[in-house]
Amino acid sequence: MNEIIIAIVGGAFLLMGGVVTYMGTKGKTRADAKTALDARIDARLNHELERVYKRLDEVENAAVRQASAFARILRQIARQWTGDPHGPDLDPDDISEVEDTIPPAWIRRARKETP
Repeated sequence: MNEIIIAIVGGAFLLMGGVVTYMGTKGKTRADAKTALDARIDARLNHELERVYKRLDEVENAAVRQASAFARILRQIARQWTGDPHGPDLDPDDISEVEDTIPPAWIRRARKETP
């Protein structure tokens, strides 16, 4: 009979040890899963931020180019305006930056050379 009691007590301790181990690792597993999820979210966020910052740089550079083209166009207009009904002779590269805002008659055409 003592042997049966010792076996039952030993089995109970084994069962309690298993339950304690399960409970102890259950929280750790959740914490590890949360940490892994946070790492994936951080990686995606960093990738997205890099993409947005790159696009912002492109937009900023385009705005600077356009503003520079407007400045060159205005300087050319001020220098070239002679009362000609067609207006000044503007650089096509500058016009391409702001082409939607300039009348087509103002755009510089390729000049024909006389022989």
